[in-house]
Amino acid sequence: IRAGRVTGVQTCALPISRDFYETPKSLVWVATDLIRAEFDTAIPILEPCSGNGSISNELKKLGFQVIENDLFKGGKDYVDTEFNQKYVITNPPFSLWDEFATKAKSECDKVMFIGRLNYFGTASRLKNGMWENLKSIHCFNRYVDYRTPSREDGFFNVGAMATAWFVWDMSFNGSPTIHFLDVQAFAKLGNYK
Repeated sequence: IRAGRVTGVQTCALPISRDFYETPKSLVWVATDLIRAEFDTAIPILEPCSGNGSISNELKKLGFQVIENDLFKGGKDYVDTEFNQKYVITNPPFSLWDEFATKAKSECDKVMFIGRLNYFGTASRLKNGMWENLKSIHCFNRYVDYRTPSREDGFFNVGAMATAWFVWDMSFNGSPTIHFLDVQAFAKLGNYK
């Protein structure tokens, strides 16, 4: 264990990290127009936290080639591995969000991550350049409880954390725009028990 995390190759037979949560498929569905506008289907997308495929399978349905990796499914540690991909789309572990974002920004042309909106309240992220090249933020209009087990209908439990898709484009140098994604139709399961 290094810096509070497991490194190296692991298999799904090992205990799952407390940060192993499946992304509701609906969070990809509501971002379909955004994804199609920002990413070229001719360029493969890396999903470094693919888990059981909640994001990667939906990207494939949109016509993208997806390279899947997940540390807890026998893959490689994203932070310690060079993947050489131009695009990354993922819901990274929130406890390692900065490490994932910093790495992705250093080697990719475009990055799209789910993250907490309260990340903007940390002075160190402004100082270290985290928000440089941030093109847009796409806020979900309901709190998503990421502990919700994956469902084919995309429904999720309502939580207590405001989150969004964050999009970085390394060729973008302006001020980011903020948008809202309507997920109300999928917030059907009440509070997580």
